[in-house]
Amino acid sequence: MVRKRYIPLFFMLAVLMCSCEKVVDFDPGDVSPYVVVVSKPVSDSLVSVYVGYSRFFLDNRGFNGADNATVTITSGSNTAVGTYDPDCFIQSDYYDDWNGYYGDTTHYGGYGFMLRPNPGDTMRVSATVPGYDKIVTAQTVVPPQPQVEIVDLVIDTLDEVTGGYYYCYYSSTYYRLRFRINCNSNREYFSVRVLLGEEIYLSDTVSVWDSTQMSSYYFTVSDPIVNNASLEDAFDGDDGSFSGREMTFSSERFSGGAHEFTMEFDATTYGNRDILGRPVKIEVCALSEELYRYNVTSSGYTSDLDDLFSEPVQVYCNIKGGIGIFGASTKKIFTAPAPRVENFNNSASYYKKKKK
Repeated sequence: MVRKRYIPLFFMLAVLMCSCEKVVDFDPGDVSPYVVVVSKPVSDSLVSVYVGYSRFFLDNRGFNGADNATVTITSGSNTAVGTYDPDCFIQSDYYDDWNGYYGDTTHYGGYGFMLRPNPGDTMRVSATVPGYDKIVTAQTVVPPQPQVEIVDLVIDTLDEVTGGYYYCYYSSTYYRLRFRINCNSNREYFSVRVLLGEEIYLSDTVSVWDSTQMSSYYFTVSDPIVNNASLEDAFDGDDGSFSGREMTFSSERFSGGAHEFTMEFDATTYGNRDILGRPVKIEVCALSEELYRYNVTSSGYTSDLDDLFSEPVQVYCNIKGGIGIFGASTKKIFTAPAPRVENFNNSASYYKKKKK
């Protein structure tokens, strides 16, 4: 059983992959740092682990990594010791739907492992840091591959929004995609993204859709399983439907071991392109319970000035002897079938496409 402790909002790691906070009883006289461990291993991929120190919330210095730790990971019957790499993690201000980045690239040190976990493996991490009196440990289980079926893909080619600028014609295309997720229990956890193929140019006049270079797009899902609107949200006009690039949910409310979702999204196309030939895929990740709970609770973290004096956010943490997250996932990408053409209402767009 993982125990939760309590620390204030700003006593947390703000590097790498999101915030990580274990809330512990806070003594203003005790500002000793905790060892922080962050790792989100993906099945069939090499494993990396960040090890560093937390920071007192009044301390404005940067976070310190630990380059002298001994970090060991066991996955199934395989055990490996990590090698420190000062450029192990790269953090940039990337645009998900653009093949470049804007802003500076920051490198963080971490420990790399010549180890690829398999679905079903029980994974354990252990970190010993000189000068820290505790051995930091955690455990997770790599989930099996997700069971997904794409039921239908519909494209509305009756474009409502068209125009041009810089001598370039563009139009908005509206999509509706239905997919079904099957599960074996009501304690399975998932995240979903929609991916569209990007255009590549073979010459000045010839271009094709690239099925290997995919970008994530915003989508909406109006479904009781993912609708968690509060009373406050309702007063603000939020109906609770999901809107974003990545939707996270559990199978707790699935009926009959399966559930069908309908997502809606739109995409801008430039020039006179073959819309029906554009590759559409969904990326489904099966998440360990630890990673699911971390993702759900950390999504409530904010550092906006308006929230500086709000209640601390309690972010799930499963690191014993320190703070952080160790949670696994198994990723699989599913390709949508050839689309049907149909005129339909679509609320995913800013322009709120209506049926003609």
